[in-house]
Amino acid sequence: MNTETLSFLLTWTPFLLQGFLWNIFIAVCAVALGSLMGAGLAWLRVTRQGRIAAIAERVSTFLRGVPTLALIFYAVFVLPSEFTLPGSGVALHVPQWVKAVIGLSAAPLSFTSESLVVAHRAWRRGDIGAALLFIPTWINVFLISFIASSASSLVGVSELVSRCNTVIAATGTSVMVPVYIYCSFYFVVTALVFTALVGRFKTSAFMAGVQRRLTLSHARSSKR
Repeated sequence: MNTETLSFLLTWTPFLLQGFLWNIFIAVCAVALGSLMGAGLAWLRVTRQGRIAAIAERVSTFLRGVPTLALIFYAVFVLPSEFTLPGSGVALHVPQWVKAVIGLSAAPLSFTSESLVVAHRAWRRGDIGAALLFIPTWINVFLISFIASSASSLVGVSELVSRCNTVIAATGTSVMVPVYIYCSFYFVVTALVFTALVGRFKTSAFMAGVQRRLTLSHARSSKR
């Protein structure tokens, strides 16, 4: 990479970083939404019997098998671009990033539902270590959603990949390869750092202390 190319990339870095922040924001929102709904499905599966539990399980299984990109396009083309509040006449616009969040939330929803059910069964058996594995593996869901958030560029969200295309369109295809390589480092470096932090978290004194306290608590409650 020559000096001219490096200077070019540095010039566009603030613009690209704004798009990168959109990727992070969309991933956080998708994981938060999906986790809340997934926890609700898991609760139905472990506390209800019969049809309700079966429906919750089928919803979780179905969403696990649907491609994220298909769900994003479905959300974009099916959900309205704006809606009117009943009785007020006020029209609210629904931005594309909201629809992308809804589409991306399916994966964390399914994962949270399945993992919480497994963790609940492990807890009932007294296997606290297996139950606590839900925490670090759930954290990895954010990383998966973060990488998948680049698909939101296909529906008009101005995130990192979309801004790469904007830079290339404005300056010419001669910089296409350096721009894409440079932006790929954003995802690669973030993924490596995040993976390292998750690995340290799994073996941290905090996790060991939590497991020890929960094991004692579970043992006391079992004796009652």
